[in-house]
Parts: sequence; C-alpha cells; structure tokens
Amino acid sequence: MLTLLLAAPAFAHDSEETKPNRPEFHVEASSQLLPDTVALDLRAAAEGKHDGYVNVAMRVDPTGAWIGHTGVGFDLFGGGSAVDLKLGLFLGAVGDLSEQAMFGRPAVGGEVTFGLKFGRVYGHYRHLDGFAGPLEDRLTEDELRLGFCLTDHVRVHGQLVALNPGDAIWRGGAGVGAEFVF
Repeated sequence: MLTLLLAAPAFAHDSEETKPNRPEFHVEASSQLLPDTVALDLRAAAEGKHDGYVNVAMRVDPTGAWIGHTGVGFDLFGGGSAVDLKLGLFLGAVGDLSEQAMFGRPAVGGEVTFGLKFGRVYGHYRHLDGFAGPLEDRLTEDELRLGFCLTDHVRVHGQLVALNPGDAIWRGGAGVGAEFVF
C-alpha cells in the first residue's frame, strides 16, 4: 500500500523521459483578415512522439476560394523540443464558393515546415507548394506563425499568410488562432 502511494505522483506529472510513446493530437482554429474578407482555417493533426505526423486542413474564404487537404510527413530532427524541420506530402481539393456546384479540383503537392521553440514561445514558417486541377494551375501557401503556450494543452498564435489557390491572384493577410493539444 505504501509503495502505491509513493508511485502515484510520478503519474500525475510525467517528465519528457517517462512520457509514453503515444501520439499528440492537435485541433486548431484560425482566422485570417484578408483585404476583402475573413478566411477561416480549421486543422487537426496527430503527431508521433519522435517523427511522423498525419494532418487534415480546411480553409474557407467566404467570398472566394476554399482548400481542403490531408497530409503525411515526418520530422527530420526526430521530434526535437527546440528545432523542427518537417517534410510532407498532401492530397486534397480546391474550389470556388461562387460557382454553382462546390465540386473541387484535385490538388496534390508537398509542404515544408521549419519551427523553433524557446520555453513557451514558438514559431514556424510553413510553405505548401503543389498543383490544383490541371498541372498548370500552381497552388502555394506561405505561413509565418508566432505563438505562445498558455498551458501544456492550450496555445494561441498570430500569423501572416500568403495564399495563391490555383489560378487566383496572390492574396495575403494576418490572423489569430487557438490550438488545443491532447
């Protein structure tokens, strides 16, 4: 009985070395103020403790384009706590809300994310590059994010985003968001 009581506090606060090897799940919502509208961005991801991830993302611009994609990738530095360099591939679709039918054109490509974390402050640069529909329609997104970990499970961030969904003219904006990790 005494042994059980002494061991209980170790489970209440796991150190980095004693954490079980299970994935972290991230759910995030952001909004970007674009020149003529506000785009909404929803993302979810499962990240392995050391190097792999699977993500799903959806961005909707109420006056124009939408993009949805799912991706897989890995962290070249093996899930390091201070520096991340992630490479991934995605498959999805892009479309236009102003069209009669919201059917999208297929999209495929890759993404690179370089991130740094110092204590509770983190930041990353993410570049997504691919093709939508016919191969001549290029699709790019660039995101620069600066965030703060309020708790181990709640994060807030600000970001600058540059979008080029297919044949649309380049657009960009700034936004804020929140992320929940469990």
